[in-house]
Amino acid sequence: MVSVMQTRTDMVVRSGDLKRELVEFAQQPRFDRELGRAFDAYLDGVDGVAFVDEQHACNAMDYFLFQHRLEDSRTVVESFTATRPDLAEQEREMLLGWRDVVEGLFEVRGRDGDALVMVNLVDELTYRVRSNMGTAAFRPMRSGSFLHTRLVPVGEQWLLSGISQIFAARGRDALYQVAAQLSLRCPAWVFRNPEKLARGWELQRQDRADFVEFFGADVVVLPGAEVAAAVDEFRAAQVRARAATSGADPDSAPAPTTELSDDLREAETVGLIYDEVEGLTFLAEFGTVQAAFADPALVRRRPYRQAVQQYLKDDSVSPLPFRRLAAADPDRAGEVFRHLLNRPRFRWDRDGEPLLRRYKPAFFDTPPLPSVIPVSDRAAGHLRPRRRSTWTGLGRRSRQRAAQPPLEFTG
Repeated sequence: MVSVMQTRTDMVVRSGDLKRELVEFAQQPRFDRELGRAFDAYLDGVDGVAFVDEQHACNAMDYFLFQHRLEDSRTVVESFTATRPDLAEQEREMLLGWRDVVEGLFEVRGRDGDALVMVNLVDELTYRVRSNMGTAAFRPMRSGSFLHTRLVPVGEQWLLSGISQIFAARGRDALYQVAAQLSLRCPAWVFRNPEKLARGWELQRQDRADFVEFFGADVVVLPGAEVAAAVDEFRAAQVRARAATSGADPDSAPAPTTELSDDLREAETVGLIYDEVEGLTFLAEFGTVQAAFADPALVRRRPYRQAVQQYLKDDSVSPLPFRRLAAADPDRAGEVFRHLLNRPRFRWDRDGEPLLRRYKPAFFDTPPLPSVIPVSDRAAGHLRPRRRSTWTGLGRRSRQRAAQPPLEFTG
């Protein structure tokens, strides 16, 4: 046991040297353009940044090292490790493990030897945390205080990475509200918890069943001007059904309010597809694309051709609509793409998936997550008065999924 603990301590100390070498590696001129892109991507996700201070710059660099994908699809830490054949296997494993970053808002529960015990308010998991600066780094992190920080793994424990922001215990209520909002903005952070992941899939199955019962199918096509009201009616029916089951007053819950982006509201048609895996997807001008797959000759006409091209080239639209439409008649789907791509030998059964992988690689790189987020009672207390479904996006991204997914408040 002593030798194991000593090895862990040695790796924590060694991590400081390796991190410095990694930062120096990342500051080479060949990474300048990618570094700028990574900073922009990270800071775009941080609310209220008027200028880049030391904390934001340090954490953006941390993001660049471990999470940003370079043009060759590798992370910086992967590139660094590949150039260092001198690294011990344990060091190599630790460095590559740093790609598994946990970022969140944590409540400090206390000390356990040279580790700080914290609970992540987003995924509700407990973390034993070390610092390569020693236990002195934990002095301002008192029991009951809160940290907004980034963690990377070191063995079975975790290591502070980047610069932490410390909040006093008196800000508890405001910080729980922040954590609840983070749960909406960053669902992947929530689903690090296996129990929440399982619950999310269960809730999505229930929500999809409600959708199919209400609309009569898992694919619905409506005029854009009618979509918000239809979704509001659906959510209100769910509230009434649950109230009848539980004996609660349905009028005590806030009325659902669905907000759509302009391109959805103004679309001639919007397709609502509630897929078992991808959840509820909104697709502008789906009726036009649907008509093209029913009659491939229409692709020769500009409005239909443009609509299908836009779905194919828009990286916010998943492969889902193409798979759904092609499943009805693969031969006709092949004909659509023969016209669209000017490829006389195109066959959907042979060429469809390679085409989707080419145009939509991001949807093949990461596993799907539930679209319904389970939120604890404590977090729910900070969200329930403001509950609403918001379907918005930048440009055409609103065609894909909700910026604020449906919530389910659980214990």
